[in-house]
Amino acid sequence: MLLIAFRTEYQITVDRAQNRIFYQNFGPMRTAAALPHYRDDWNAALAEVQPGFCILTDMQIVNENGGALLAEFQAVEQLIVQRGVHLVAEVHLPGLPTRRYTDAVTTRQAMPVEYFLDIWDATQFLDQLQLHTNTAA
Repeated sequence: MLLIAFRTEYQITVDRAQNRIFYQNFGPMRTAAALPHYRDDWNAALAEVQPGFCILTDMQIVNENGGALLAEFQAVEQLIVQRGVHLVAEVHLPGLPTRRYTDAVTTRQAMPVEYFLDIWDATQFLDQLQLHTNTAA
């Protein structure tokens, strides 16, 4: 795994062999009002994968006041779509409104998203997808 960014609010790593990005939000994301390196970090991650890549996202902690950051999130989503994402596997905790917050971004960009309740299930799904499509996912 290649560590792209380890910020107070999030982490981004890349597995080139699987053509997969792993993204995780941390607690300070809930109150973040600015993410000065966010787009640059995503550009660095996207430069490490090939079209047809997948993203595993741990979205158990999401910015609840996303209005301030919505434009930045949407710009990154557009970069991801333009780079040729195959699938995004999002992990959300049941009973929390995190999916509603991420849907405000992803539905506008036509992102191919599957939803999961834990990281293990999402990882297994992506691994199986890779086996069935005979590609790195």
